[in-house]
Amino acid sequence: METRSIATMKRNRRITWGAGVAIGVGLIGLPLVFIALWPGVDHSPWDVNTMILATGVALCTTSYISGRISVAAVTQNRPRPVSPPTRRAYYAAGGALVVAVLCLLLAMAS
Repeated sequence: METRSIATMKRNRRITWGAGVAIGVGLIGLPLVFIALWPGVDHSPWDVNTMILATGVALCTTSYISGRISVAAVTQNRPRPVSPPTRRAYYAAGGALVVAVLCLLLAMAS
């Protein structure tokens, strides 16, 4: 029988932290995507609007990665477990973050 605390068990840590980070970061990133795409909100320079959208996409992708890690830990011992995220999600988050930083630098330069 496992006598260690739940917080110190590797699987439970992945479940708890993965779900918490997924929800927290998703609640920050999703409104940024909506603000960037909403037709009534005017961000005059295109680079600022693109920066907001890219930051929102990067945060939402990070949220997806954390949620997928959490779900993979929950279904680890089941007959058909969910696999952890592939590299494609990491590339999408990194690419969106690069676009956001480039747009920030472009907005600061102009």
